[in-house]
Amino acid sequence: MVSMKAAALLIVGALASGGHQSQSRSLNVGDAVINYEITGTGAPLVLIHGWAQDLTIWDDQVREFSKQYRVLRYDRRGFGKSTGFADASADPADLRVLLDSLGMSSAFVLGLSAGARAALNFTVAFPERVRALVLYGQAPIPGFTPMPSGPTPVMVFRDIAQRYGLDSAGKALASHHLSWTPPGRAEVQELLRKQWTRYSGRDLLDPRPESGRVPHAHLDQVATIRVPTLVVSGDHDLPLFLAVGDTLVGRIPGAKRVIISDGGHGAHFAQPARFNRAVLTFLGEATRVRP
Repeated sequence: MVSMKAAALLIVGALASGGHQSQSRSLNVGDAVINYEITGTGAPLVLIHGWAQDLTIWDDQVREFSKQYRVLRYDRRGFGKSTGFADASADPADLRVLLDSLGMSSAFVLGLSAGARAALNFTVAFPERVRALVLYGQAPIPGFTPMPSGPTPVMVFRDIAQRYGLDSAGKALASHHLSWTPPGRAEVQELLRKQWTRYSGRDLLDPRPESGRVPHAHLDQVATIRVPTLVVSGDHDLPLFLAVGDTLVGRIPGAKRVIISDGGHGAHFAQPARFNRAVLTFLGEATRVRP
């Protein structure tokens, strides 16, 4: 017999995920422990967060997506509750091990910003594991021209954090265009603020070189992608990132483009209904094209 306390926990878990119980687990991948969560049933759908974030950024999406899909979201190594040091070249390998451990031979894969980089690198390295791909807020990749000169935003934030502390880096990010939110949407700014309070800053304060475990995808390689692909951007994202998205659509065969109005780099925060509808429509079409 299930105790009253256990029953209450089950109910809370089900309500928190829109009627589907979420299961939080961890997986040792050798040099890191990856924290992840699974919600819902159906075809696997992976959600990968961006820099200075964790799996909680997808709360609004999990409530909707888990009605149709088995949603897997996780903290990339070095972020959230996952251990290890941030390593973009190890992210695709971590995802492969995670899918193997769950018996998922392939999945729909969606990534935001640094998570989009992980999703793209994973697709190019392990194409048989991807049913469809969603690249959201994609930053420049090797081969993109003209590549921006000078330090990247993360390099700037790293310098600020090391000189003046993590709080100062957080203030710099809050005033950066990466954090653009629609006017009068204080609740969105609060969501972004809470994300920063959960961020450890390890990759800024104690950066480590990449392991080189999985090569970064080059622009010349994206033409080899043969799965349905959607490239999503907020209309107020960085102009450079918007240009990258346009380039990817022109290079990936059959890729589709969606621009979320009144959305920034994190358009799904400000416009969850528009973002969710765009992704679910695409996934539905991709399912019909390729079972």
